[in-house]
Amino acid sequence: MKIAITGANGHLGMRLIDEIHQDHKVLALVRSESAARSVREVYADSVSCLVVDYADAKALAAATQGANVLIHLVGIIKESRSNTFYQAHEATSQALVDMLALADGEDLSPGETGLQKIIYLSLLGIDRNSTNPCLASRAMAEEILAAAPVSVSIIRVPMVLGEGDYASGALAKRVRKGTCFVLRGDSLEQPIYAGDVVNAMISRISHDQLETKPRRTPDCVKLDLAGEESLTRKELTLRAAAIAGTHPRVVSVPMFLMMALAWVFEKTSSNPPVTRAMLGVLDHDDDVDIQPALSELGITLTSLDETLDKVLGTNDIKGTD
Repeated sequence: MKIAITGANGHLGMRLIDEIHQDHKVLALVRSESAARSVREVYADSVSCLVVDYADAKALAAATQGANVLIHLVGIIKESRSNTFYQAHEATSQALVDMLALADGEDLSPGETGLQKIIYLSLLGIDRNSTNPCLASRAMAEEILAAAPVSVSIIRVPMVLGEGDYASGALAKRVRKGTCFVLRGDSLEQPIYAGDVVNAMISRISHDQLETKPRRTPDCVKLDLAGEESLTRKELTLRAAAIAGTHPRVVSVPMFLMMALAWVFEKTSSNPPVTRAMLGVLDHDDDVDIQPALSELGITLTSLDETLDKVLGTNDIKGTD
């Protein structure tokens, strides 16, 4: 099977490639030559890697020729002048749908451009009517993809923790400190291990047999997937500290103070370190019933304690300040 992955150079993209590249032909799609180099340095000739504009349907059609499955990992929680929420979410999703329309308009035999599945990694809490522009944009992207003439699987996830990723690094830094500050400490988190997210995507790849015809009856499955436990951000920090062997004092920072600071950053910086939209995504309360998703996917989850033990690098944390 040939599997194309957009956003392949990201943390989850690289983890996914690690798991599937020996059993499938993998096409890594990235946006820049520097991203392509990062993929090629790891996989050399065992994985094909192409630079492509995710919003260019014709370029995507040419790049993904022969692919059976496309895994769409493109998304942001902080926009910039060069990459807005619309460009990252809706425009790229529309390009995928338009790409399929281009393929349908050509005289192609099955297997040449027989893309039959799209798997999209989305966020918990999306809502097209949300006042948060990121969550609203993600919801619109889902609606666009749901109308695609192929099988679509949408997997919504909360905070993802994996070895070496940004979220785990930030958590590790917090528990090193004598006093650590967290955004609204009573906000609910339901973190999931990165390896479990990868397993969920692999499950959807092999969910059913690909048909021999180039198009199948469209269907869309939406799955809310998260970790086994929902707990407050303060509780998560203290849980991580206990596993790391540290004893920080956790101070909850009110949302209105961070929103005010973000507003100042937005007004004074062309590239603010934090934005109000970003805070709104991070502040979303995650407490979902994961049993329907687990039943559909047929996977088991890594416990929270095991996840924290895997991602915190406890040997490096113990004994620090």
